[in-house]
Amino acid sequence: MKKKFLAGVFACDHRKIAIILAVLFMLGLLPILYLSGYVHATGDDYGYGYPAHLAWLETHNLFQTMKAAAGMTKQCWYGWQGTWFTMFLMALQPEVFSPNLYGIVPWVMLAVIIGSTSLVLHYLLVKKLKISAATFFCVDLLVLTAMIQFFPSTKSGIFWYNGTVHYIVPYGLAMAAMYCFFRFADEDGRARWFWGACVCMTLLGGSSYLAALLAPIVLIYVVLFHIPKKRFVRRLFFPLLLEAVGLYVSMISPGNKNRGGEDFGFHIGRILTTIGRCFVEGFSGIARYVRQYPAALVLMAVAFFLLYEAFRRQERQVFSFPLPGAFAALMFATWCAMFAPGLYAGVDVSGGVPNTIWQVFLLALLAVLTYCAGWLADRHKRRQKAYDVGKTRLRVFLPILLLLLLFVFSRKGTLKDTTFYKCWDFIVTGQADDYREQMQERLSILLDPSAKEVELPAMNSEQGPFMHMEVLEDPNAWSNTVVRQFFGKDRVVRVPRRQ
Repeated sequence: MKKKFLAGVFACDHRKIAIILAVLFMLGLLPILYLSGYVHATGDDYGYGYPAHLAWLETHNLFQTMKAAAGMTKQCWYGWQGTWFTMFLMALQPEVFSPNLYGIVPWVMLAVIIGSTSLVLHYLLVKKLKISAATFFCVDLLVLTAMIQFFPSTKSGIFWYNGTVHYIVPYGLAMAAMYCFFRFADEDGRARWFWGACVCMTLLGGSSYLAALLAPIVLIYVVLFHIPKKRFVRRLFFPLLLEAVGLYVSMISPGNKNRGGEDFGFHIGRILTTIGRCFVEGFSGIARYVRQYPAALVLMAVAFFLLYEAFRRQERQVFSFPLPGAFAALMFATWCAMFAPGLYAGVDVSGGVPNTIWQVFLLALLAVLTYCAGWLADRHKRRQKAYDVGKTRLRVFLPILLLLLLFVFSRKGTLKDTTFYKCWDFIVTGQADDYREQMQERLSILLDPSAKEVELPAMNSEQGPFMHMEVLEDPNAWSNTVVRQFFGKDRVVRVPRRQ
């Protein structure tokens, strides 16, 4: 009787689980969205944005402002780096138009992450594999929770415009491009998906190299899978060509040598070495994630269980899932490729690079788990007809989850690594309010049109999940220079704060 009762408790359907996960997901976002009222531009935001800002103040004309942003893009292409599309977006950071507009950054970037990821997962799980909407919501929320809550860098993943626009926006473009590839192949080459792919791939040619590498890899998979029966998918090589042109413009940038050194360029030996190192980084990366983010892997394990149940309930699976080992190896190689741009360049990477690598890891892992869940469900259905959800969860899934959770809580500080905890701690300790007060004080000084020789009181170093590049005592320091240019001052210097 007791076992039957417990089995009944554990037999709740996926709709109820989806509601619980949705509530937890929204609660996890609350501190992040609350801090959107605190965040401000800093460092590179000012450096890239000052020409457009000055043009906006002078003309209040959007065309002239964008023209100034294009001028900054050209200047950076010659002097710093070649990623022309994201540099153009950097030059249009929100405070170009208003000092109170920067708070939209977390909202926009979360919308890009959630929207683009959900778009692709919904199509693959619901439209292609015929998984129920409830199961899709469960899996989608689990993946998004792992992705957002365990970002290696909250600064470059959510709060800092310059970092997010260079990595999160290209991630969204890559996901949108994949969606267009799938729809184009499945709908007999409809023009809307072809031109959508063209736009996304063109813009990816001037974006982060990680996203610009991910989309073509998926495109090639789509073409190879469909071309035996649908030869029209060869047209997708045209969007690939457009991206290649954009990447060529990016790679021949003279500024790349200034950032990557005189040795930066095309070298066959370095390419071969990089390929080998990618796989080494892949294996060490998995070990690192197990140590650092075991809670995220527990979420992915739950997604696997739910997918297995969904496939078991299907009377007839639409795909047979052959060779799961080969598919897992393919996804592992795809993820390993994300290490290539950073390894090849041989320079220190920003926080956005490990963020994108983490995002692709979760997507590749989900692909493997989905494939294995389908394969395992198919084998089990052939052996037995009946499937008791409650008993299986109680006897199999629950013990496994308890062991995984025990491992999670044995890792000290694991849950403190979540974005939720970082933001919550920043708020409740009063550091967020302290940061806001100091920034408001600083902006009131910088926005005073009568002040040309500006002395800014020093700020504390506790900036939590935010990016802040402090001005220095040297008025000729880079951070001082970009602040001076953005606010139209003659001199900006940091002075000790009066007690």
